[in-house]
Order: sequence, then structure tokens, then C-alpha cells
Amino acid sequence: MENPEEEIRGVVLQLTSASSPDLQRRTVERYMTPDVAFRHPICAVESGSNSRKTVLGIYQWYRVLSPRTEAQVNSVVWDKEHGYMFLDVQQWFRLFWSPARSAPARLCTRLTLRREEDGLYYIAMQEDFYHPDDFITLLLPPLVPFIRMVLLIAGLLSSLNASFAQFFGLWRPIEANGDSSHLDGPGEEDLYNDVDKHN
Repeated sequence: MENPEEEIRGVVLQLTSASSPDLQRRTVERYMTPDVAFRHPICAVESGSNSRKTVLGIYQWYRVLSPRTEAQVNSVVWDKEHGYMFLDVQQWFRLFWSPARSAPARLCTRLTLRREEDGLYYIAMQEDFYHPDDFITLLLPPLVPFIRMVLLIAGLLSSLNASFAQFFGLWRPIEANGDSSHLDGPGEEDLYNDVDKHN
């Protein structure tokens, strides 16, 4: 890619929603390095001499599982100095045997881009991050309300557990609510003094 920030949307669409397997293969070979690495909640590919072939296989299997896949890139953040690109993506994925309708699932993708000798940028690593309920949307949409309820209960229990711990003096704020006049307390190095003593 000559201008990754402008070109990446088209690359993502060709990878996930290509009109033919040949176009998808050409996209992988054109925009990914031969040693590309890939990380996803349910699979991973380590960087290797020809790891791109394995990554292509993952994208091909993705289309076998969901022949009609759609994706939309909502936003792009390009950290040129460090070679990272962050994408906010929404996709519609439905397993071909599933009677459930496809539902939008959101993910954040982090790409590591590498500039090669030809002056162009190539994808050297792709990492996909999903919230649990968004990931379940891809596989079993009817379970999404249950997963969201579990997450809400876990959030409530975390807050209640904090109150219980503070009753015994653990991680209990000293100042009154809303009082930010004493924010010059111990630094992080002081918080872990006890840990350092045991090392």
C-alpha cells in the first residue's frame, strides 16, 4: 500500500467479502508479507517463511463457512511512527447451516504494517479483538442476550466484591467522594514495595 490510511478499507473488503476466491487470493498475496502472523480468538498463525499460505487458508475457510459475508470499516487510526493501524470494523457473518439471520458484530483489528524496499507498506501481522457477546453473534446469535446478561451480572458482582473488600480495608479510598484535593498520594513504586521485599 502506498497510502495505507486511504487504501485499507478496500483491502479489508476484498479479504472478507471478495466476489471470487481468486480475487481473495490475489489480495492476500499483494498486501501481506510472506511471513505474516495472524491472531484471532479461535486460531493463530505464527510468523514463518511461508505463513501467508496458512493465513490465506483461514480466509478461504471463513468464506466457506459464511458464503455471504459483509464488512464495514467504521474508522481507521494510522500510527505511522510505530507502524500500527487500528480499525473499528462491523461485520455480518452467518454460518451456512445456521437458520439464524446474520447480525452485526463489532471488532477491533490491529495491523502491524511493514515498509519494504519498494517503499510500499504490507501487513506483517493481523490481530482481531472481539467482545464476548460480539463474538457469539458470529456463531450463535440467539445466545447473545444470555451472554450480555452474564457480563452485566459479572460487572455487578465485581462492584459488590470491591465493596466487600473495602469493608476489610482493602483498596479503600480515604478522601470523600468527589474530593480530588489530595491526589498527591503514593506513587506506583510505593504500592508495590511489599512485593519487592519478597523478590
